[in-house]
Amino acid sequence: MLITREYAQLNKDLHESHSEYGTSGQRWADRVLFLTNKVSAASILDYGCGKQTLAAALPALKITGYDPALPGLDAPAAPAELVVCTDVLEHVEPDCVEDVLDDLCRVTLRIALVTVATRPAVKVLADGRNAHLTVQPLAWWRDKFESRFDILEVQEFSGFEFSLVLKAVHTDVDWQEPATSSVNSKASESRSEKPILMRVKHNNYSMVFHTPNEMTRWRVESLHKKEPHTIQWLEQIPQEAILVDVGANVGMYTVFAAVTRKARVYAFEPESQNYALLNQNIIANNLSGKVVAYPIALSDESIAAPLYLSSFSAGGSCHSFGEEIGFDLMPRGSFYEQGSFAVTLDQLVISGAMPCPNYIKIDVDGIEHKVIEGAINTLKNPEVREILIELNTNLFQHTEIVKKLQQLGFLHDAEQASSALRKNGAFEGVGEFIFRRHKTLTVSDMGQQFSIRPPKSSEGWKVLQHVVDRISRTEVHIDPFPHLIVDEVFPYDYYELILSRFPESTRMRPLSDSGRVAHGQYEERYALLFLNEEFARLTKEQAEFWRSLSEWLYSDPFANALITRFHECLQPRMNVILNTEGQIRAKGDALLVQDHTRYAIGPHTDAPHRLVTFLFYLPRDNSMREFGTSLYKPKDPNFTCWGGPHHSFEQFERVKTVEFLPNRLLVFPKTEKSFHGVEQIQKNGIERRLLINNVRLLNSTTH
Repeated sequence: MLITREYAQLNKDLHESHSEYGTSGQRWADRVLFLTNKVSAASILDYGCGKQTLAAALPALKITGYDPALPGLDAPAAPAELVVCTDVLEHVEPDCVEDVLDDLCRVTLRIALVTVATRPAVKVLADGRNAHLTVQPLAWWRDKFESRFDILEVQEFSGFEFSLVLKAVHTDVDWQEPATSSVNSKASESRSEKPILMRVKHNNYSMVFHTPNEMTRWRVESLHKKEPHTIQWLEQIPQEAILVDVGANVGMYTVFAAVTRKARVYAFEPESQNYALLNQNIIANNLSGKVVAYPIALSDESIAAPLYLSSFSAGGSCHSFGEEIGFDLMPRGSFYEQGSFAVTLDQLVISGAMPCPNYIKIDVDGIEHKVIEGAINTLKNPEVREILIELNTNLFQHTEIVKKLQQLGFLHDAEQASSALRKNGAFEGVGEFIFRRHKTLTVSDMGQQFSIRPPKSSEGWKVLQHVVDRISRTEVHIDPFPHLIVDEVFPYDYYELILSRFPESTRMRPLSDSGRVAHGQYEERYALLFLNEEFARLTKEQAEFWRSLSEWLYSDPFANALITRFHECLQPRMNVILNTEGQIRAKGDALLVQDHTRYAIGPHTDAPHRLVTFLFYLPRDNSMREFGTSLYKPKDPNFTCWGGPHHSFEQFERVKTVEFLPNRLLVFPKTEKSFHGVEQIQKNGIERRLLINNVRLLNSTTH
């Protein structure tokens, strides 16, 4: 018996409830293509084919699928010259293993490629059992195969998986082990330690690649032909741009971009053998300081095998990745069942583990939509200019990618996409789509110089991630001018720290004593500026906390989050400054304030040098909700003001008051219509606490 009826139904249910279940066949497409060519296989059987992603990945080959758990694919398999059985045998019921191996022997006319996981799966069946029913070491499986096949090749991956190339007994197969040694064939007998290298020239540039086997040699030989749209796209990226290569494989395109465009490349490749070659190719081309390679997958959530929470090699240097990005990475969900370590691109960028990329290349064999979902906040950043992504237009998830990227401001050239699509075979409808963003303002355009570096502590990164995520998820209101009202802007425990570290009134001074306003004005507002001489009035614990907070408050990721949300109204103003002075200079300017009874400030748009204003409300409870900042529009619809005077309330209509509630942020860009103020506080005993931050322009031209 190959499978019990009950287990077939459980597998069918798992296929239906998990879109990614049964999709790993595509991982082995390159290996299958190599074996097909090596033995000139006239027929191919995918034994345990699942959702048939292997056939989709190899459109030029006719691959027959068999899967006893899927209706329409469950008829007894016919023999084939090449049989592929990947990520299947660990799912076989223990009592059925011998029968399944006998059936594999029956259908294999010449050779078979078999891969088996040797650890439990992340998924569980509906009856509570782990999805990997037969978890055994390589030695156990090898004994089973040796009684039925000749074993031609054995490879182990990451300690959790192995592959075998098997030959049917009494079948002639011309097989030689892949060359792993010398440049000089005469030295092959002595197994020289010098690796085989192939050189590729492109225009005036030269690259070398390690080719330990025929598959890697084919990759080098087909560099310019395999995906011509990818090469053309890489050729046009600016010199020294930041490129992320998701699914870098052995690094053909990573090296091409780093050598020919001097790009700074962050390459991601979770498969251990590919990753090893990727790093060898980085070193061979002297790119250790230019390329960083990570042995992890990018997905829509964090997934980590404990093995990978320690240091690992990345482009020749070691990183303690879990500590570097400051996230608690625990196994969740399912991505690669082989034990890969996955994070999201958003986590990497917001953590500071890598900068925001300018260009992104994604080719991960069908799960591109997961990479995009995990990069939404990064893709909102106008620093990201273009994306090249391999899409399968036959998949609903991939057609949704096009819509999602359009919503994020990326458009693709329909003619280019059409020309890139494969026209026939199982790969029909698959091709490289190039998306480009409309030109918008970026932090780089601003050329700002913050005096405080982004936070080094994991706690600071977690707070920054939380704040930016809350800002990115909040709707922009446009009446009476663009603004955001962000609730729960800080993590709960961090907000409690803010309240406990807020200075007493005796450690603050009237704002009029700071020189910010005329002497005698606004005496009901007490303030503490974020300056070293002001922090000196605080306790050591208070000073350290507010200095730490200023690190993320003045950081590029925080500024980018706001520029991204308000770029439409900021763009015209920034263009005027850029055209006049060629660069925009800005800095953060924060202060703590405490407003007392009788405080009021008339409608105003802030001073001309203000770019964006942040008002973090810091009450302990809801008892002061009526004392929030109010937003106004002038009764004269033609009245505007670029800043300076505070106007009388009688000239304006109050559109709304943003209630003064705990852990709330009101933020808006300064425009000629951003009129806001505070109605006079009449209630006795009020202490209205805020953290105010302004992005201040240093240019002489302000609008």
